[in-house]
Amino acid sequence: MQTAFVFVQSVLLVIYLIQDTVNLAPFNNLAKQVKYLGWMKLILGTAITSGLLGLSLYLSIQYSGVPLPLGAKVFFVFWFGMTMMGMYASWYKPYFYGPTPKEMELYNHLFAGTHTILPVRNGFPGPNTLHLVLHFFGVSSAVLGFLKVAGVF
Repeated sequence: MQTAFVFVQSVLLVIYLIQDTVNLAPFNNLAKQVKYLGWMKLILGTAITSGLLGLSLYLSIQYSGVPLPLGAKVFFVFWFGMTMMGMYASWYKPYFYGPTPKEMELYNHLFAGTHTILPVRNGFPGPNTLHLVLHFFGVSSAVLGFLKVAGVF
């Protein structure tokens, strides 16, 4: 499980580093993101998120095969909990229950025209394909992170 935990976090880190900084059309719409947010916000967001994920990856490697200290447990619960809440609030709540006008506007400014495999639901296209991949690795990391906190491995 330790190897899987490090692997999924490593893949997730690569995705975080490139999703908002490299043009991967049609999987992202970097031109619209830059126009709406500007490079500074994109780079700052990428740096913060990647830094926290990098810390999680470092702690995972540092405490391989040994119980996590309390501080690392608190960080893992905070980091993975916030990540899961963010995924739900940003993508799945609007998809399953309908978007607010602000959520729809934000989607149109940042992700319109990106590739998606999900059907439109409640007028909301839902997570695009790149975010579905990101969410797969994010949920996998969170599950393994919570198992690490619980002392399973």
